Amino acid sequence: MSTLIIGNRFKKGILFLLSIILLLVVIGVILPSSYHVERSVIISRPSKMIFPYLNNIQKWTVWTSLNQNKDFSLEQNFFGPPQGIGSGMSYQGDKLGKGKIEIIDNELNDHVSYSLLINNRFNTQGNIQLTSISDSSTQVSISLDGDVGFHLPNRYIILLMDNIAGSLFQESLIHLKSIVETKKTAPVSGL
Repeated sequence: MSTLIIGNRFKKGILFLLSIILLLVVIGVILPSSYHVERSVIISRPSKMIFPYLNNIQKWTVWTSLNQNKDFSLEQNFFGPPQGIGSGMSYQGDKLGKGKIEIIDNELNDHVSYSLLINNRFNTQGNIQLTSISDSSTQVSISLDGDVGFHLPNRYIILLMDNIAGSLFQESLIHLKSIVETKKTAPVSGL
């Protein structure tokens, strides 16, 4: 009799576990595969003073989370021209993982677009847009877009993307604002 009870409990446990797995698969299929994250800040400087920090990947280590203050083990390797299209960096660290970022498009004092590969899994496209508010103020918006396809575990991960990437963007924008607003002149820049 006790063997029959244990056998029924085991079957119920297996059925319950299979039901949970099936539910997670169904929810994963319904979840969106694409994501968009965006944050903005207003900087009390004209776009020509901000653009040089965006168009030079080496300067990104000064104001973004891709720096050694965020990850002491971070190793960075720069490639391509010092600034503009083709300028890039590969990185690897304990906290930030492994990745590659490269400028793929730009327009002087208007925007910088980039591709970002995170841990060889997430291939995303980003944009930093400069919008003049006045002669002395600029709205800087960072956005990131990607699609994980039909990979179900990644669909669950992108539910957290706005919080994770969004907080890093906001932190980076606040740091950029602080740096640019304390400078009297813009660094040398070009396309």
